[in-house]
Amino acid sequence: MPIGLAPTPRSTFEAHTIDHEAMDKAPLLDLPFNPGVQVRGYSAINQPNCQIIIEDFMPGDEFSWTFTHDEMQYALSGEMELEVALPPLYQEVIKTRITPGTLFTYPVGARKTVKVVSDVPFRHICFCPPSPNYPFPTLEDLKG
Repeated sequence: MPIGLAPTPRSTFEAHTIDHEAMDKAPLLDLPFNPGVQVRGYSAINQPNCQIIIEDFMPGDEFSWTFTHDEMQYALSGEMELEVALPPLYQEVIKTRITPGTLFTYPVGARKTVKVVSDVPFRHICFCPPSPNYPFPTLEDLKG
């Protein structure tokens, strides 16, 4: 390996403007480990340092998820009730309501339980460092 180069791929600059119209038309995808629950979204930016996903949870849906990486999120629209159990023993539990404009984080290993309580999808931005390369379509795929 040449001296001075990083041992992993480096990210580059990228900018993205959220396309809400395309997002509204994105296909519903089955949420793993949660039979009957579907989400929609697209991968806005996917660089080695972070994948940024625009994602919707559907009205009335309830599900659980465990994070295999740290993740930060920003709520754009809709509302959800959230319960987060923290590792290592999952005895520390935080209950809150997430509304538009809320920025929140999940540490690796956190287990969340979500209930969407709004009549509109809970739309949010997910910042996933480093990129887990989740198989969401890109905006170009949606506009195809």
